[in-house]
Amino acid sequence: MHAAGMIRGQQGLQHFDQPPPNMRQPEEVLIRVKEVGLDGTDHGIVSRGTPDIMEDADRMVLGHEVVGVVQQVGAEVTSLSPGDAVALTVRRGCGICHPCLHNQSDMCMTGLFTERGIHQLDGFLTEYVVDQEQYAVRIPPELTRLAVFTEPLSIVEKAIDQIRIIQSRLPWTCPHPEHSFQSREWGGCKTALVVGAGPLGLLGAALIRLSTARTFVADILPDDSARARLVRKLGAHYIDARGKAAEDIIAACDTQAAGLNLILEASGAAETAVRLIPHMSRSSIYVMTGIPRGELAMQLDAGELVRQVVRYNQVVVGSVNSNRTHFEKALGDLGEVNSRFDGLLNDMITHRFSLDDCHKAFELTASGRIKSIIEVDPWD
Repeated sequence: MHAAGMIRGQQGLQHFDQPPPNMRQPEEVLIRVKEVGLDGTDHGIVSRGTPDIMEDADRMVLGHEVVGVVQQVGAEVTSLSPGDAVALTVRRGCGICHPCLHNQSDMCMTGLFTERGIHQLDGFLTEYVVDQEQYAVRIPPELTRLAVFTEPLSIVEKAIDQIRIIQSRLPWTCPHPEHSFQSREWGGCKTALVVGAGPLGLLGAALIRLSTARTFVADILPDDSARARLVRKLGAHYIDARGKAAEDIIAACDTQAAGLNLILEASGAAETAVRLIPHMSRSSIYVMTGIPRGELAMQLDAGELVRQVVRYNQVVVGSVNSNRTHFEKALGDLGEVNSRFDGLLNDMITHRFSLDDCHKAFELTASGRIKSIIEVDPWD
């Protein structure tokens, strides 16, 4: 069975063969992989040559954004049948802490989790995989061609959940009951900044736009770039952040007296992320989802930053990974995102490759791609 990933001691993406997986437990399902989406994590693992391979293994299959079709189910599987399309969650819990024992491993308390295609477990850039029923989320038939976006959309679904939960501490800030945090239009009367116009940033901006918030998206690409055009397709405002300091980005948001209520960081640009904090508005919420690589030394007035966060009632929160609930929310929003914004998800896919040619996806520059899809077994 063909697979692609990293081999210990070797640089770059490698192709190799491995035995087909076998179902060993009654709650397991056998899945034929259809499509795998690639993101910055995959590209980073390959470019840095730093795969997190399990100690007793010499290689790891990459890929964590997957859509597949169930081929066989175990005797105790009740929610899935052969022929069902499914998306698989990524993180597998530690089996110790309360969140992991309740299928919320994205909030693992021990740090002893594993992740398929990222941290010690094989991913999905192969022909067949076996996993437990609890990690397979059934995809409605009408969404199968969009479902490769389920995992990345689930990441921003969780981030938006954090925003709405935190926002609930401020019930008096908006006079319109239809803008309460329980409402679909919770973003009304609010202004948001999304940092990064990659797949996560675009998907985050799409969910924020669904909430009716006035939205700005900043990235270090020219105003006529493909990503900038997709931002405008969302009805959001694009900011070319090249050469701009944090205060210039904030000023470009043109928030006037209302201030900037929400910031969603989805770029992993550590210096920009940190330097935005001193420019947050009163009672604003800042959710960071990007994970920087490498080290960064910089100078900040720590006393002023702490005084501001305390005196202005600000919240800065990190949000990583997602759980089954967020996958289900993503599947609930996929169709609306694509239809409301005139085929946005289709436009985000810039490249498609076969499994045999998937190494070519890792030769693309960041500016030359938005979303690459590996078609392991193309849909008919």
